[in-house]
Amino acid sequence: MHYRPSQNLYICKKELRIIQFNNIPAFLDERFTVEVILEYISQQHFCVDRLVYNFVSQEELFEMNVNYLDHTTDTDIISFNYTSGESLRAEFFISLWAVERSAEEESQTTENECLRVLAHGVLHCMGYNDRNSDEKSEMRKLEGNFIKMFHVKQKTYV
Repeated sequence: MHYRPSQNLYICKKELRIIQFNNIPAFLDERFTVEVILEYISQQHFCVDRLVYNFVSQEELFEMNVNYLDHTTDTDIISFNYTSGESLRAEFFISLWAVERSAEEESQTTENECLRVLAHGVLHCMGYNDRNSDEKSEMRKLEGNFIKMFHVKQKTYV
């Protein structure tokens, strides 16, 4: 079942958003971002069960990377994927510090790099990987399509 952003679920009269942001950066318009994420996921023939995006500090994400993935490097996003079939369910942890660093390295705006990371997590949940150059190229193309949706729909896009 596909949900529109204005269609929230209510359980015991308590609103439950199917896409939730915690500590969302001020440059992202939450309502518009949810709308575009839902549309993008629908275009990929998936639906959303529940997605939670958590923006955390560099230190928190580094600690999670060590504890859960046994990696000793900084990263921009860690995805915990609970997807079943075509119904996406996941929790994402994003370091805005790492996003800003990647934006600088890639000569991108922080806003575009943040959008890329939002799409990147969802694409992993859809089964896309980025382990080799061909997979990375496909992933970048799909991330780019997501970012373009913001430019087409709204001039300031974030």
